[in-house]
Amino acid sequence: MTPITAHHRSLFVLLGMSVLLGVGTPAIANATPKNTAIATQNLQHEEQAIENLIVLNELHKAQNQHEPETKSQKNLAQTVNQSAPHQSNATAIGHDKLILDDSVIDEAHVLTASQKAHLQTQLRRIYDDGLAQMAVVIVPTTDGMDIFDYAINVANRWQLGQKDTDEGILMVVAINDRKLRIVTGYGVEGVLPDAILNRIIREQITPAFKTGEYAQGLSAGIAKIDERLRADPQTLARADAQQINTDEDISVVPFFIFAIFFGTVLSGVLGRFLGASVSTGGFVLLTTLLGVGLLTAIGAGILLWVLLILGVFSNGSRRGSTYGGGGFGGGGFGGGGGGFGSGGFGGGGGSFGGGGAGGSW
Repeated sequence: MTPITAHHRSLFVLLGMSVLLGVGTPAIANATPKNTAIATQNLQHEEQAIENLIVLNELHKAQNQHEPETKSQKNLAQTVNQSAPHQSNATAIGHDKLILDDSVIDEAHVLTASQKAHLQTQLRRIYDDGLAQMAVVIVPTTDGMDIFDYAINVANRWQLGQKDTDEGILMVVAINDRKLRIVTGYGVEGVLPDAILNRIIREQITPAFKTGEYAQGLSAGIAKIDERLRADPQTLARADAQQINTDEDISVVPFFIFAIFFGTVLSGVLGRFLGASVSTGGFVLLTTLLGVGLLTAIGAGILLWVLLILGVFSNGSRRGSTYGGGGFGGGGFGGGGGGFGSGGFGGGGGSFGGGGAGGSW
């Protein structure tokens, strides 16, 4: 049975008034002048009432037509609000005012206690396994300061990593600026070159940041960095060589592979630094002349130079060339102090040279 709506009730009222008018009309014809005047006046009142009912009925229909649009607009607004990145209401804090006593510093207050604990566990595992000393700093804004300058100042002040191995990694996120920066110590620049960090930021971190899922993006980025730190350097280098710049121009790969072997031989004759520099310069010049994009050639050239300097394709090269001797030992960092401890999370004297990458969302 169809329910009676307000629209139906309005139609019933109109029908009822029409019946009354039909019944009353013959009586008016047979009435006296006095009665006729009264009947005429009543008829006018009835006509006015009908007009009012018609107006009310039209208003009611218009309201019903507008109501779904209003609900749709509200739903759309809620969807936009839910998908938009969250902002921080916290006060800006200068790089020299940060208290550097934890592996995860959240001055923007965007992480829950459980999310922060999860990130700390990931970072602690990297440290305990002797891979690197990594920390994350989240601030509401750098307050107009370039995020690279902000991050490198924090890194140099904190001195993450060990003095002899420089295995420090710092990730700085400015929530309201929608920018982040990863800076690396000298000791991990070979495993985490700028191009690779750019890819990690672009593919693992910023997609989650765009929807306000900061903990998810940070966790994914840390996991990818952890994966690369654990990989065998030679396997990693070959994989990077195969993947280098495939999004832009696959034709650079054969030249890159040839340059690696040519540069390895040349480094044995001229010395590692000079051999790597000559090979890289020749590679960039040749690929550019052959039509490869300049940015592609330079990016591949930087990776080539780093690989040749590290000597990952030289005979007898081992993981120790990157993570060597006095750097790590016994399931953690050897010597130098710092790291996780009862007194907080401190650096061990590591140095940073400006390597790393940045991004925005």
